[in-house]
Amino acid sequence: MRNDTKITSSHLRRNAYIYIRQSTEHQVRDNIESQQRQYELVDLARQYRWSEESIIVIDDDLGRSASSTVGRTGFAKLVADVALAKAGIIFGLEVSRLARNNRDWYQLLDLCSLTATLIADTDGVYDPSSFNDRLLLGLKGTMSEAELHMLKNRMLQGLYHKAQKGELRFHLPVGYQFDEDGNIIKSLDEQVTHLIDLIYQKYFEIGTINGVLKYLLENNLLFPRKASFEKKIRWVRPYNKAVRDTLVNPLYTGAYVFGRTKVVKELDEHGNQKSRQKVQAMEDWDVIIHDHHPAYISWEDYLKIRQQMEKNAAAAKYQASQVVREGSALLQGLARCGNCGRSMHVNYHGQAQRSYPYYVCNMANRNFSDRYCQSVGGRRIDQFVAQTLLEVVAPASLNIHLRALQQIQQEQDIALKQLELQLERAQYESDRAFRQFDAVEPENRLVARTLERQWNESLKRVEEFKARIRNRKQSFKDRLSKIEIGQIQSLSQDLPAVWGAATDKDQKRLLRAAIEEVYLAKKNRDVEVKIVWAGGAVTEKVVHLPKVRSKRATSLDLVDLVRRLAEKFTDDQIARILIRQGHKTPTGLPYNAHKVANLRRSYDIPRFQKPKDEQHKSYTAQQASKVLQVSVPTIHGWLKAGFIKGQQVTDGAPWEIFLTDEDIKRLTAQDVPAGWVPLHRAANELGVSKQTVLNWVKSGKLEYIYVTKGNQKGLRINVNSTTCRKQLHLFQ
Repeated sequence: MRNDTKITSSHLRRNAYIYIRQSTEHQVRDNIESQQRQYELVDLARQYRWSEESIIVIDDDLGRSASSTVGRTGFAKLVADVALAKAGIIFGLEVSRLARNNRDWYQLLDLCSLTATLIADTDGVYDPSSFNDRLLLGLKGTMSEAELHMLKNRMLQGLYHKAQKGELRFHLPVGYQFDEDGNIIKSLDEQVTHLIDLIYQKYFEIGTINGVLKYLLENNLLFPRKASFEKKIRWVRPYNKAVRDTLVNPLYTGAYVFGRTKVVKELDEHGNQKSRQKVQAMEDWDVIIHDHHPAYISWEDYLKIRQQMEKNAAAAKYQASQVVREGSALLQGLARCGNCGRSMHVNYHGQAQRSYPYYVCNMANRNFSDRYCQSVGGRRIDQFVAQTLLEVVAPASLNIHLRALQQIQQEQDIALKQLELQLERAQYESDRAFRQFDAVEPENRLVARTLERQWNESLKRVEEFKARIRNRKQSFKDRLSKIEIGQIQSLSQDLPAVWGAATDKDQKRLLRAAIEEVYLAKKNRDVEVKIVWAGGAVTEKVVHLPKVRSKRATSLDLVDLVRRLAEKFTDDQIARILIRQGHKTPTGLPYNAHKVANLRRSYDIPRFQKPKDEQHKSYTAQQASKVLQVSVPTIHGWLKAGFIKGQQVTDGAPWEIFLTDEDIKRLTAQDVPAGWVPLHRAANELGVSKQTVLNWVKSGKLEYIYVTKGNQKGLRINVNSTTCRKQLHLFQ
């Protein structure tokens, strides 16, 4: 038995806690000695005279780091019992078992000091409420935290030093493996390397991740994947993240890269510290060693891929989208304003096949509510740019037919090659399944039935791949028979026909391959076009736009009406008003917001700007109906009767209704004051017709309210509020 003057009978009446912890699963599995030493602290507790039933072992945190309390349920339980004064003493092999940072360590010391709980290790027993013991425990905690820092720093420096030499091994992406000497080599699986080459080739051809994914799915090609804990490659259905991870991984360039991510620590919603991986910018990568291992693409091509992905990303609000989209506007994403230099957006007017593009610089309006910079019709501009492009590439047209045939053949060979490799793998798996089935004893039907089913499934996959290959060869043969070599040769001499046969997206891709930007500056009916080619050359020319219809074709009365309406309504509202009144454009078409906007710009009519501070509160009929809790027809009836005031710029325009607080109070009354009667009783008591009573109400001779609820809902009139009633007796 051991004795210590710090241990009193009050401590022995409480529990003794044995806290056991190891940092990693590897230590729990392999470092058995340390674990046994911690469990032997139970014997030490017995020697200090604690009974068996009062000794509690807490080993919930085996495999947990002490750098934080997150996830350490055992430590949380220990702290809770200390705070409840259930613990008389805490046994730990050393301070680092309990905590690796001073915040958690001093929190435990404070609780132990308040609840008179002792702390013991292999060196002795400590009382946290004693200054000397507290000083010693604090020193041990500081040393434990410093030890953790030095361990981490030493390990990280070792990793970094090894990475600088390109010798640090990590999980390799699909398409690479380590040889016997630890060098990175291309995968020995021909199907894997062929598919990775195919993905990069198709991305440079299509230009988008979704386009590559669509190509893989349409051709029924599988994608190789391998988890970090797996050695065998799995062939799965392609998906977006798998294609993206392949395209953005710099290891495929033959470069050894370290430090693409870093661990950052944050606080969660509960105030606990958590760690996450943060992607680093390329300039912040720790190590880049070029030509370290065999490459699939060059570093320059990798940078082009990243640049293309940035262009494909969603554009900011102040920029036009750079992604090739549907629509006939050739300069979508390429057009820039020649006045302010901002990107120009594409709008379309017209419908279906008769819709035409126009380029508009509206960023100043979007960001600062300023006026539009300029708007340029797109048909003449697109025709000029396309014609200029065809003139530039005309000298290279002699070899177009040969390149077209080569591309068709190459596409066929690439996809067909991947299908043949998949067939070869399926055939291997089928033969392997047969050998397994053939090796089992016939009497063992439990195993034989399973292996037989697997063999049949593998044979079925082989037949599926054979059918795909036959169908692809036949479809290619049929397609090639329809496109004769002579036709391709003749078509190559007629570039406008080739251009006209291409889709809108293909035309835009061809244009982007040769042109960087196109600046447009409109002056009257002339547009200065400046084409900046990919090589840096510049082509400038003035394009004349067709003359617009004379302004006098629009009625001056209609122009004056639009000018008055624009003070209070938007273009869309003005268009609906003109439609109600039966107005049409000079060409006989109904008005819409775009046509109203063109009319305003032609006659320098400013657009409607909602005032920031309204002096008089006004409502539409719908808004007034909600405020007064009546229907819209009732609102129109009150306007006609003069109960409320409003104005209408022109027939068909929305009403602008003015309501004061007194009007709202009068027309939304809940109770009827004494002496206020309905319309028919007011007419009887005053001895006049109902219309006369309404005229007196309208002129203000009679007070009135409108009750909105209850059985007395409706108009109520104060007959005592006029002198007309007294005068009736003079005529009787």
